[in-house]
Amino acid sequence: MVHLRLSVVAALFFCVAGGSVSPVRAAQDPFPLYDCITPNVAFWRDIYGKYPSSQGVLHDKRDLRIIYEVLEVEGTWENGARERDRQRVERAKERYLEILKSLAAGVPPQSREEKRVAGLFGAKATAEDFRVAQDNIRFQSGQKDNFRKGLIRSGAYLAEIKQIMASYGVPEDLAYLPHVESSFNYKAYSKFGAAGIWQFTESTGKQFMAVDYAIDERRDPLKATHAAAKLLRHNYEKLGTWPLAVTAYNHGVNGMMRAKAAKGDYEKIFQEHESELFKFASRNFYSEFLAAREVAKNYKTFFGSLRIEPPVNSRSVVLPNYAQVDDLIKHLKIDLETFKALNPGLREPVYSGQKLIPRGYEVRVPQQGKVVRLAENIPPEILKEDQAQTNMYQVRQGDTAFSIARQHGVPVADLLRGNGLDEQAVICPGQNLRIPGADERGVQLAALGRKKSETQRLAGLNPVVSGEKPAAQSGSEPVLLPVVKLEGAPVSAQASQPPKAASGPEAATAQAQARAAEPVAAKARGAQCPSLNPATVLGNLGVEQVARKQGKVYGTIRVEAEETLGHYARWLGVRAWDLRRLNGLRYEQPLAVNQQVKIPLAKGSKERFEAQRYEFHKEMVEDFFAAYRLVEGTRTYRVKQGDTIWSLCQNEFELPFWLIKKYNASVDFTQLKPGQRLVVPHVEAIS
Repeated sequence: MVHLRLSVVAALFFCVAGGSVSPVRAAQDPFPLYDCITPNVAFWRDIYGKYPSSQGVLHDKRDLRIIYEVLEVEGTWENGARERDRQRVERAKERYLEILKSLAAGVPPQSREEKRVAGLFGAKATAEDFRVAQDNIRFQSGQKDNFRKGLIRSGAYLAEIKQIMASYGVPEDLAYLPHVESSFNYKAYSKFGAAGIWQFTESTGKQFMAVDYAIDERRDPLKATHAAAKLLRHNYEKLGTWPLAVTAYNHGVNGMMRAKAAKGDYEKIFQEHESELFKFASRNFYSEFLAAREVAKNYKTFFGSLRIEPPVNSRSVVLPNYAQVDDLIKHLKIDLETFKALNPGLREPVYSGQKLIPRGYEVRVPQQGKVVRLAENIPPEILKEDQAQTNMYQVRQGDTAFSIARQHGVPVADLLRGNGLDEQAVICPGQNLRIPGADERGVQLAALGRKKSETQRLAGLNPVVSGEKPAAQSGSEPVLLPVVKLEGAPVSAQASQPPKAASGPEAATAQAQARAAEPVAAKARGAQCPSLNPATVLGNLGVEQVARKQGKVYGTIRVEAEETLGHYARWLGVRAWDLRRLNGLRYEQPLAVNQQVKIPLAKGSKERFEAQRYEFHKEMVEDFFAAYRLVEGTRTYRVKQGDTIWSLCQNEFELPFWLIKKYNASVDFTQLKPGQRLVVPHVEAIS
C-alpha cells in the first residue's frame, strides 16, 4: 500500500473541483495546465531553462517543490566523470537520508541543516511524511545547455514538422515534443535502442516506418515526424484528451487506457494511479512537455538571442529502383557529406556498399534546379533490380579466416575488411561473419579511403585481391589490409595452409594472409573469447534440425537476446499467431534465451531468415557502438533476491541485455540466484 503525505501532497496531487481548469480554458488550449501539475511544470521549466548539465537538483520525486540541494557535477560521460558524479550524488543522498530518518524517528531538528530540511515539508509535516520521503530522494541533471543546442538545431525542421502535424489534424505545438525526447538531436540513440528525435523503439517504429539493416527512418526527422503524428493521433482517438495522448507517447496507449478505465480523467490518473510501469517518467511526461513548449516558445527570456539554424532547403525524389550510393551521388554531382546530411535514414551498410538504397525510397537532394533535374532523370545503367543479399557464416572450431574466405570464394582481405576486423581482432567459434558480395569491394575501399580509418589498416600495406599485386593509388593514401589476431593452439591438424611466402613489396601482405590462415582456438561450449570485441555478433543464428513432416519443411532455432516471436514472424513472412500455435505458446508468453522454437520453412526462406536475423543483431550492435564506447575495466554485481535480468538491465545496469549476456556467456539468465556474480562493463556516450 502506498502511503501519501497528505499534508504536503494534497495541493500537488488532489485536484478538487475548485482547482480544476475551467472548460473555457481547456477549450482554448488542447494542452491545459491543470493546477495540480503547476509545481511539476515549474520544476521542469527550471531544468530546461535554469540549470545547466554542470548542475543537478536533488529533490523529492513525489513533491517536486521539495528541493534538497543543487549539486555541482561534471555532467559529462568522459574519463569516468559519470561514475564520479554518481558517487557524489550517492553521498548527498545518504546525508539527507540520515536527516530524514532522524526526523521520522521524532527527533526534533537541531542543526541548521536539519531545520532547513524539516522546513521544506511545511509546519504540519508528520513523522510519516519524513518516513515516506526516505524512499523518494531523486537526482535530476540540469538540461539548459542541451536545451539551448536543441533550440538551435530545431530551426532546420521545426516549421516543416509543424506543417506535418497540421496535415494529420493534430495540434502544431506537438512539434515541441522532441525537446523532451531528444533535444532535437537527429543522431540520438538510447542504450535500449530508441532512435532519432522522436525516440521510436525498434518495435514501435516498424509499425509506421522502414527499419532494417539498410534503412532506419526513425533517424530521418521528417519521416519520423509523419510516424509520430500518426501515433499521437491514434492515442488521441483512443483516449479522448491530449494530456492523456501525450502521456501515452511515453507510457503506451494500452497502459493509459487501463489507467483511464480505472481512474477516469487525467487529473485523477496523475494524483492516484500507481502501477509497476507508471512511475516518475510517465507521471511527469506531460508536465515536461508543457515546460519544454513554454521554454521553446519564449526562448529569448531564458537564453537571450540565438542564431537558430535556417530551414533545410531540400526536395524529395522517389528512387525508381535500387542503386549504389556512390553511383547516385556521382550522377547527382553532390558530395557525400551533403547527401548524408539530407538522408539520415540510410544506414552505414548503404555507404559501405553492403546494401543498396532501396527501390521506392524518397531520396532528399538540395533544392537546386540542376540537382533536382538530375535526380528526376536517373540513368538506367546505375539502377539495380535486386537488393544486395547478406550471406553469413558461423565460425566453427578448426576454421581459419583464410579457409572461410576460400570456402566462399572471396579474397581474405575482403572477408576481414567486410567484418571490420583489424590486427587486434579475434575470431572464435560461435562468431558470425558476413560474407561480402562481389559488387561491394570498390565501394568499401572508397568508404575506407574517405574515413581514413586507422582501425582497418596495417601500416604500409595495400589490399591484395585473389593474389594480384596491390594496385597503385596515385595521389591518395593507400587503403590497407586488416589482419585478425587468433588465440590458442590449433584445433585441427588439417587446417588450411597459408599462402606461400612472398618477397619484396608483397611480403607483408602475404604475412597478413598467413596470420589469417591460423586456425581458430578451441573454446568450451558457452565460453567466450577473452579478448573478443563486444561489437562482434555472437550466438547461434542459424536454423538447425531441418526436417520434413507431412510435405512441409520445419526448422528449429534457439532464442537469442532481444528476439521475439514478432521478429521471427516478420523474417519468415508468417503470422506470429501461427508460430504461437505451432509451438504451443500462450498469448504474450515471453520467450526465454536458448529456448527452442519450431519455425516453418518455405523454399528459400531458411537463407532469408538467417540473413535477416543476422542483420537484426548486427544493426543493434553497430548502432549501439556508434553512440557509446566501452571504458576500460568492468565491475561485479552480486544478484539480490527478486532480481530479474530485465529489472537489472533497466534499473541497475542501464545497459541492454545482449551486452550483459556477452560478458556473462555461461550464466543462465532464466534462473538467477541470490549471490550470483555478474560482470558489468563500463560504458560512456560518444560526444
